[in-house]
Amino acid sequence: MNASHPENVLVIDEMPLLSVGLQQIFRSINPSVCVEYTSSVYTALSSNAYKEKDFDLIVLGSGEDGFSSDRALPVSELKKRFAGARIMIYTDRYDAHLIGKMSEWGIDACVHKHEPFGEIVNACLRLSAGEIYVSGIFHTLYHTYHLGQEPGPDIP
Repeated sequence: MNASHPENVLVIDEMPLLSVGLQQIFRSINPSVCVEYTSSVYTALSSNAYKEKDFDLIVLGSGEDGFSSDRALPVSELKKRFAGARIMIYTDRYDAHLIGKMSEWGIDACVHKHEPFGEIVNACLRLSAGEIYVSGIFHTLYHTYHLGQEPGPDIP
């Protein structure tokens, strides 16, 4: 990812419509961005279509049950396969455990699906600067209200 915007993005989600919406957002940041879509991590890791691809941002949507610790393994596999990629979780469920484990699991950003357009842009800019990012809604719930937190190390 260059200093201001993603160049190659892979969206992994069960909902194809998500990639269309994100494609519009990423194209508003960078008109020449390449946004690809697949419905599963397995396809991203095994498909010949992605064999020669290098993505600098992978957006991983969470299912209806949210993001669970068993999905941390696919994140590590994605990091191995697409070595330079940053991983952004795109979810509608607040999960204090996920936010607390972001660094350990190799997750670079956690963004709420219903945040305004500017929040996605902000996430991309922060990721491009090499920062870990938690969107406004999740950051407030985690840091201000300590909702669902267990005592432990500092959290992004």
